[in-house]
Amino acid sequence: MAKWGEGDSRWIVEERQDGANVNAWHWQEKNCMGWGRERLTHLLTALSFDLPNGEGSAKITEVSKFEGDASVNTRKGNKKFAVFDLSVTCKWEGECSGFAGVVKGEIVLTEFASTSDEDEYAFKVTASDGEKGAKEKMIQKIKTSMAAAFYPPLAAF
Repeated sequence: MAKWGEGDSRWIVEERQDGANVNAWHWQEKNCMGWGRERLTHLLTALSFDLPNGEGSAKITEVSKFEGDASVNTRKGNKKFAVFDLSVTCKWEGECSGFAGVVKGEIVLTEFASTSDEDEYAFKVTASDGEKGAKEKMIQKIKTSMAAAFYPPLAAF
């Protein structure tokens, strides 16, 4: 081991006045919220699903809210891992057999984190437009079929 001030001049691990993280050796964090919003919007707006027993269908029309943190961390220059803790709100619309017109609403995914398992995701489904009976039926049916439809795109994220 070289003494302080001795050794190869290419050895840049030393007391630095600028506090630089040379070659990202210690820790580097890159904000990925823009990429995360774009990626999750692409995955979820492609999502449509049929309700059980042929009672209708629903599809995600847009991601209206995307909040939280998403980043890629690098440790010692080469060990990379993604960290995210997000809350996502999606707008949906669908049709329910036995009722006229389109039903619209929102699905809120309140806990979508890199440390969460699929069974820990928390969904809240609401309906805002449409007949009262259709709204109630759609909320119930979406809740029962949503998990199977949402897990693959969320896992791909």
